[in-house]
Amino acid sequence: MIKLKDLLKEAPAKFKSVHLKSTFDSTFGGFYASHVPLTTKFMQSVLGKERVSVFHIGNAEFSRDVENVGRIVGKKSALSTFTKVDKGEKLAKGRGIQSGGGIIYQLEGSLLVASTRDMQTHPDKTGRRWVSPVYLAGKVAGGKMYDELKKGIKKNKIDRSVWDKLQWKIEDKVREETGYGDTHYDYDAYQAEIKKQLGPHKRKWIKKYIDMCYKIMRKYKPQIKRHILRQKDKPSEFGWNEIVVNQIKVKDIFLLSRENYPKTRKAAEKLATGKLTIGSPAQFRKWFKERGGVINDSSWRD
Repeated sequence: MIKLKDLLKEAPAKFKSVHLKSTFDSTFGGFYASHVPLTTKFMQSVLGKERVSVFHIGNAEFSRDVENVGRIVGKKSALSTFTKVDKGEKLAKGRGIQSGGGIIYQLEGSLLVASTRDMQTHPDKTGRRWVSPVYLAGKVAGGKMYDELKKGIKKNKIDRSVWDKLQWKIEDKVREETGYGDTHYDYDAYQAEIKKQLGPHKRKWIKKYIDMCYKIMRKYKPQIKRHILRQKDKPSEFGWNEIVVNQIKVKDIFLLSRENYPKTRKAAEKLATGKLTIGSPAQFRKWFKERGGVINDSSWRD
């Protein structure tokens, strides 16, 4: 039986991301309950400990990027990586999608999910990643999972309209308790009390939703396994592929010459279990391909 504490916390997030959200917003925000969680225990029950060789680009400007990678070595925190990229993309030049890049890690990691394209996965603040069912199980099985999610949301009464009514009710209650709207009131105290009273309801909803996700995902284990294992070796589409891994081991590291900051270089030398190489973007591309990376000559933008 899955415990609440296990549902709410996979592993602490170590990386700042423009996609970082709270667990509740990951569950019910955005497109509202259209993603499922990737947790180590469940995904390894599907795939086993499937190990893959992948690449991750970090921000060389700050040595703490290297330190953050070091903190998740062997841990459950999930990391978005790639193995294939079109020649015109930033990744093929050693630059990052969300940052200036400049430092490239060759990693070995436990496979969680793979796609021939960017899946738009995002981490929540506990370190757990969220993914669309279509990327997890394929168009047909993923579509069925999505339909079951929507039905389950209605059945469990955890849809947006129910939440809005609950929130309004608590806001009205707190308004009366704090005197919000009177001549003298403490706005910060008002907001803090609302957050406090909504907290138990959020935790209950998260547990309901994730329990429901696991129940649905267990039904589609064969389809999930088949889809992910097929995807990881296919050519990339629309720029680059995405492979989410955890329990990583850092092998070699490449540092672009223009990003050769002393603190970053020293941290990288300490972290790499293999060799640190410093060079130009052209040398990076050679390094990348020698380690199994693929740079496509054509681009979907051509």
